Amino acid sequence: MHLTHITLNHLDHDRRLKNQAHSAVSAKYQVLIIALGRAGELKEENALFGDVRRIFSPFVHGGPLKFIHYNLHLFFLLWHIRTDILHAHDLWVLPAAALIAAFKKRKLVYDAHEYYAGLMIFKKRPVRKLVWLFMESLLVKYIDALLTVSEPLAEKYRQRYPNISDYRVIRNLPFREQPSLKQAMSFPRPFKHMLVYHGHLKPGRGLENLIRAMAQIENTGLVIIGGGELLERIRRLVCELDVSEKVIINDYVSLESIISTSAQADIGVVLFEKTSTNYSYALPNKFFEYIMAGLPVLTSDIETLSGYVQKYDLGRTVDPSDPRLISKTILEMTGDPEALQKWRKNAHKASEDLNWDREAEKLLKIYEKLAD
Repeated sequence: MHLTHITLNHLDHDRRLKNQAHSAVSAKYQVLIIALGRAGELKEENALFGDVRRIFSPFVHGGPLKFIHYNLHLFFLLWHIRTDILHAHDLWVLPAAALIAAFKKRKLVYDAHEYYAGLMIFKKRPVRKLVWLFMESLLVKYIDALLTVSEPLAEKYRQRYPNISDYRVIRNLPFREQPSLKQAMSFPRPFKHMLVYHGHLKPGRGLENLIRAMAQIENTGLVIIGGGELLERIRRLVCELDVSEKVIINDYVSLESIISTSAQADIGVVLFEKTSTNYSYALPNKFFEYIMAGLPVLTSDIETLSGYVQKYDLGRTVDPSDPRLISKTILEMTGDPEALQKWRKNAHKASEDLNWDREAEKLLKIYEKLAD
């Protein structure tokens, strides 16, 4: 059985796609991944999680031409390859994937990593929002299964597209692993207690308020691992608040080392704000990666995160819009060594449930149903 994963992202930091493809390979599917290429990468290569083909776009900075160029090339590439199931990651590749599914009578999985009607980037671009959502509404008739990352987002899609017969929640869980210092990035520990945030540096993730909270705390540091559009603003804020000794900013590390690197901290931080529908129901990779690393967590008080924190007793939740409350909660957590130890034990126990080895079983059943 031939399965094709399609994304407009680079593969470097796409744990969800790699995990899905790896599990399909283990289940004896012939897996091809089509992804965006960047300078220096090979057009074709073989990987543990499948064969990879890359499409290189001259419109690297985005905009309509990038999507048009990519989908045209994707359509012609898909037309000439053998595939039984198309697995389209995100709305941005759905046009080409749905047309191939329609013309060639192939099964189509639409993996909606987000709820696109609630994207922050569309708030200032209403015309683009109308175009993309109109396109999505036209193409849903060719979708055989819709996947998304949390139950609230799945319910949003059920309400929006009731005619799709199969909705599934596939969470962004990591494979089970034991953190190893051999795999880890060198993790600075200038203070007794260290917090870690890793991932994209974007608005709505509570990063600026977290740094303001650090200005009110002594003897505790924060390591930020990642990059993105807020990087320079965060660096300026660190200088303005004179917390450069407390807040250390490092570039991205590989997916293979992120859990081991995070495990050297004392608390993992996820402070998504309710600035959009997606962030209000976020269930990001980093949350589960902290758990796999055995870390207590400090998360925002949104429904999706607080539910797990309470169920497994993993740490504390807080209003991400209040720096004073964030600092108070951090001080309470770091000031209670018995609670930190309890939360660590609970994180290790929770990782026995919250891992990709179990989640993959649900995905493979979807593929099996489509193959039949």
